[in-house]
This record gives sequence, structure tokens and C-alpha cells, in this order.
Amino acid sequence: MVALSSFPVLSALAALTLTSALAVPLTSTAAPFQADVPAGWAQRPYPNNLPGLIVIAPGTPPPVVLQFFYAPYKGTGNDAKALAEFIGGVEGSMRGDGRGTVKRLSTRTVTVGGIKGTQREYDLTVKANRVTVHTSIWYGVSARNLLSFQSTYGNRATPAQKAALGKVLSSVKFK
Repeated sequence: MVALSSFPVLSALAALTLTSALAVPLTSTAAPFQADVPAGWAQRPYPNNLPGLIVIAPGTPPPVVLQFFYAPYKGTGNDAKALAEFIGGVEGSMRGDGRGTVKRLSTRTVTVGGIKGTQREYDLTVKANRVTVHTSIWYGVSARNLLSFQSTYGNRATPAQKAALGKVLSSVKFK
């Protein structure tokens, strides 16, 4: 018997099929976009009635949390300035009024669903217990929203869970 891995194209197709079979659409109809998220992960509204949703991997503590935030925004013609201010505000909030430290690891331009944005990787450390988590955030500006799509995970996350945000970003379609 010949192993499937002997045929790289067939092996890649099998992996793609398996991956896509494990994805389900977001359940939020209020979101200004549609995306596929991992099946079996809990989907919840964003806290405090803010515009967004959270997708949580199973397990205690959850090894990965995906957050999709879409603040209302009306384009003013200077979206680059709005994006820079939005990123600055998000980064400032990650410090938690000095209760944590943020180390930016990388920045790159990434286009999601036709919208050119910025993706940044961070390590966040809570000062009280010295726990560090990794966060990846894609920031963008659409005609109606400031967008922040984020993955946060600790050291218990599997490689597939760590890759979840990238797969979700590749499935995003704006309404």
C-alpha cells in the first residue's frame, strides 16, 4: 500500500479538506463580516455590550481566545491616522494601567477580506503573577468600522490552536 504522503498534492488536499471540515461560520448576524471559526469552540458576545464577539477554545483554562471587535467608524478621508490612533489605544489598554507589560515582537502589513491592515505580535506579562501570554492582533479600517481581530494564547495551546487566527483571517468576507 502506498502512503498518501507519497503524493504531496493529495496529502495537501486531504489536509485542506480536514481543516475546512473543522470550521463553522460565526453565529453573529450583527458582525459586519462573516468568517469561519474552529468547530467546537464557544461563540459569545463581546463583554459590556460592546460591538464584537469572542470565540473560546474548549479547555480550562481556555488555551486560546479569539476576539473580534468592530467599533463604529465613519471614514474621514484619513484612515491611516484613524488606524494609528486606534492601534495606539488598543496597545495602551493592554498595559492595564501599569499592571502589565507589553513587548511588541513584530509588525507586518496583512490584507484581510480586501482590507489592508496591520498585524502585530505581542507578548503580554501580568506583573502580579508574572504570567506571559502571546497575542496576535490584526487591525484594519473599513468604511463603517475600526477592526481588531485578535488571538491570545498561553503555553498550553497546541500548534493548530495557535494557527487558528490565521485560518480565520483567510476566511473573512466583509458584508
